[in-house]
Amino acid sequence: MVTPGRLIKQDILRCPYCGSTDIVFDSEYSQFVCRHCGSVIQDHVVDLGPEWRAFNGEEAMIYERAKPISPALPGHGLGGSVIETKHVHNPTLQNRLRALIRLNKFNQYQYTERRVAELHEVLEQVRYKLNLPSSVIDEALVLLRQLSSKYDLRGVRTRDLALVLLYVSCKRARLVCPLRELRNTLGIERSKRVSRLLELVRRVVGNEGIVIKSQEELGRFLQKVINTLRLNEDVRYYVTKLAMDIVNEGRRKHLTNGRTFYALIASAVYIAVTLVGVRKRQRDVAEASGITDVTIRNRYKEIISKMNIVIDV
Repeated sequence: MVTPGRLIKQDILRCPYCGSTDIVFDSEYSQFVCRHCGSVIQDHVVDLGPEWRAFNGEEAMIYERAKPISPALPGHGLGGSVIETKHVHNPTLQNRLRALIRLNKFNQYQYTERRVAELHEVLEQVRYKLNLPSSVIDEALVLLRQLSSKYDLRGVRTRDLALVLLYVSCKRARLVCPLRELRNTLGIERSKRVSRLLELVRRVVGNEGIVIKSQEELGRFLQKVINTLRLNEDVRYYVTKLAMDIVNEGRRKHLTNGRTFYALIASAVYIAVTLVGVRKRQRDVAEASGITDVTIRNRYKEIISKMNIVIDV
């Protein structure tokens, strides 16, 4: 049997009459035709493609027989019903089949799978707002399956689950996504139930990759703030170097005791920008870092007083 793949592997796609390699496959007549001289090189070629045609991605997804397996789908995307009513013309039997389909959909997935569908809807909204990759959503749903296999999550709020699982997924993927930013996006206030839920997740996945304040994450947060400020290339290097020196000196002087590292980094960036001579407001740095301008102002006063930094106004 001659197939297009076999001809390509055997390197026969060359016209024996003119020697041209500009060969096309005519799917209507199952022939290889030379575009240079029009000669038919091989006919009755078996087309191993699908029996349907799709002109865009949506039609391809509709006609595909096998759907992709994803943890974001209930039942990993393997569920489905084999009951059909389109070939049944008896109205009574159609009504009974429709009732059976509804019952099948209700009993098809367990509680965990129904919770996956609810959580996936919330996570997609957060992903579009914060511009997160889809792999983080899949990781969060995998964590949900692991967590539900060991603990009973009945009564736990879906938004609390979304906050904790997305935070841990970003940590494991080494993405800069502070807990405060996620909390503000989901509209959740600081509470003990979130801390208890985070502790349950740590018991399941361990502390590997969930370091709260790793040096690598702080460096990424610093670069994120500087990139958001849209500084020129000639001053970006000096601002980064000055900010890192201020942060390291602040750690040596124990300016982070009882305070968040993110506020120290945002204030260090504001001081470095001011020392370089670039006019940026505290509000600009606050919007770039997600820290309030009041916090940046207080940390700014503390840093310049402890480190004896003189800034000419």
